Amino acid sequence: MRPGLHALIIEDEIIAGVGMQLVLSDLGFDSFAFAGTANQAVEQALIRRPDLVTVDVRLLDGDGVAAAEQISRTIGPSPTVFVTGDPKALANRPGAVVVEKPYGPADMARAYERAREMNA
Repeated sequence: MRPGLHALIIEDEIIAGVGMQLVLSDLGFDSFAFAGTANQAVEQALIRRPDLVTVDVRLLDGDGVAAAEQISRTIGPSPTVFVTGDPKALANRPGAVVVEKPYGPADMARAYERAREMNA
């Protein structure tokens, strides 16, 4: 992993967000922004372009997929990993990189590499 990696974690559950931060720290990420809503996610992406966006598919205030699409339209493509307990929720996005809950560091490492390759 490259030094200085920044992740945007879109997650409306604090414990899940901190868990993702710990997993990504183990993968070499050292800077994090958190967003619990789609609007916060776009704001954070504008503050600092993420090397990785992790997206909880179902947010309390809306749709994580829509948030990811809005980020992409605003700052351009970024490696994105969708995190969900229901992979069928992304059936209409066949190329999406999806990690199913529960996940571990190896799952996230594979997903990040795949997302990077798709954005190369």
